[in-house]
Amino acid sequence: MNYFSHKTEGYKEFPVYLTLKTFLDSHFAERNLEKTFAMLDEEVFSSGTGESDVAVGRGEVFQMLQRKQNLFPETIPYEIKAFHAKEITEGIWEFFANLNLVFLDEQGEKQYYATHFSGCLKQNGSSGKLTSLHMSETSYFSAVKTMFPLRFATENTTMDKVREAQRVFDIMCQNMPGGIISGYAEDGFPIYFVNDKFLEMLGYSSYEEYNEAVGGLALNGIHPEDQALVSQKIMESCAVGTQYEIEYRIQRKNGEYMSVYDMGRIVTTPDQREIVICVLLDMTENVKLRDVLLQESVRDELTGLYNRRGALRNMKEVLLPGTSCTFAILDVDNLKQLNDLYNHQAGDHALQTFAELAKRHFGRRTLLARFGGDEFIAFVPFQLDKRFIERVFQSLQRSYCAFIEAHYPDSQSSLSIGCVTGSGTTEINKLYQAADELMYHVKRNGKRGYKIIELE
Repeated sequence: MNYFSHKTEGYKEFPVYLTLKTFLDSHFAERNLEKTFAMLDEEVFSSGTGESDVAVGRGEVFQMLQRKQNLFPETIPYEIKAFHAKEITEGIWEFFANLNLVFLDEQGEKQYYATHFSGCLKQNGSSGKLTSLHMSETSYFSAVKTMFPLRFATENTTMDKVREAQRVFDIMCQNMPGGIISGYAEDGFPIYFVNDKFLEMLGYSSYEEYNEAVGGLALNGIHPEDQALVSQKIMESCAVGTQYEIEYRIQRKNGEYMSVYDMGRIVTTPDQREIVICVLLDMTENVKLRDVLLQESVRDELTGLYNRRGALRNMKEVLLPGTSCTFAILDVDNLKQLNDLYNHQAGDHALQTFAELAKRHFGRRTLLARFGGDEFIAFVPFQLDKRFIERVFQSLQRSYCAFIEAHYPDSQSSLSIGCVTGSGTTEINKLYQAADELMYHVKRNGKRGYKIIELE
């Protein structure tokens, strides 16, 4: 089987290359319809990227070429950037070429439109005729057009509109509010292209600099904790052919991570490779604001501890069937009396001081929360030794009462505590009810004490 390419020595004198070049000269550079028509086989067929770019038979193909030439009468210089040809049977050759069509903008500067041109031809000595034709944008343009539907050349466009569409496309890619990155839908997502906005977002001065930093793989630029999630989301999108949306962290040049909102989808290039095109929006400030709002929604404003909502949310995440825990209700005695005697600022001071003392006396793994008013809870997602719990409660009681004696002695404020520990139940309502009954038992018996039972 014979095979020639642009890497083959003397390929420009190869008959198949010369036949292809003659056709391209007549069709683009000369706009010579008669010469173009003469190079078509009787049973030729053609397909392109437009809905009307399908023609079967020499007559239909010629009419299609004629319509296009009427729309674009001016000559179109071109460059062959790559050429490959393979003899599939004697005298029948399959070819592929990368072309750059050359246009002049309003300033007279060259603008290039990259395209693929492929097909088959019959070659007999130095003469040949084309039996099939196909022309399409390069994978970059066709892939991005799938993401951002733009039509560059249809039956109703002119050459000026094609040029303008290309300019609009370039402006959109470089100036849209987010960065664009694309990678092959393969392991690590080998980088396909990025736009300037993407590089600017991450602090890189060039594509080469970014590519080297991530080793050519887009996944390497994503926070290690987010990589599995991103890969899963993209591959799921690949399987069903739908657009995806995901939020994750991506590393900037300075080593810091920024939060991005990624909208993307999988598209197939003309060479049948799948790529994922992503539009990234900087969500860093939004994430910070969201975190602040989330904290405000689950934290008690006065003490900084969790509020009821925050406590219940966290407890539900760890209270699984069969697990053990320690749950206590701590009630600040005589808070109303303290407010009446000293004022509400004094009451707030007492609550804030109790919260600080509780944080010092309980371990780091203890969830502390203000359930409302003068009622607090302490929760540990495992069973604590009863003697250890007693020592913590006794020390906390002494510290709080010493504070009261020094600042608000007439209030006689103290702590009444009820506590359950063990694995008898993981239902929050039952834990609360059991600890609440113990706490009220302490209050009915003079306050300033604690009562602990073990759950079975």
